[in-house]
Amino acid sequence: DEMPEVSLDVTAEGLAIANLLKSAALVETTSEAMRLIKQGAVKIDGEKIEDPKLIVSAGSQHIYQVGKRKFAKIELKQA
Repeated sequence: DEMPEVSLDVTAEGLAIANLLKSAALVETTSEAMRLIKQGAVKIDGEKIEDPKLIVSAGSQHIYQVGKRKFAKIELKQA
């Protein structure tokens, strides 16, 4: 399958992981993102995310996975 590629403009501070997942349409709400992170269902480049307050920095590009079937390659560009 083709993996969707998403490019997001963010500030120099970066973007909170929950907002990133919502902006990339991998979750419906930031609350859902927080819940999934706490359940261990969110991975970045195959590594499980433990911290729901994680800030992803601008200038990064990773593969994000939510659950078993939702994937996206997300690039964060500084606005």
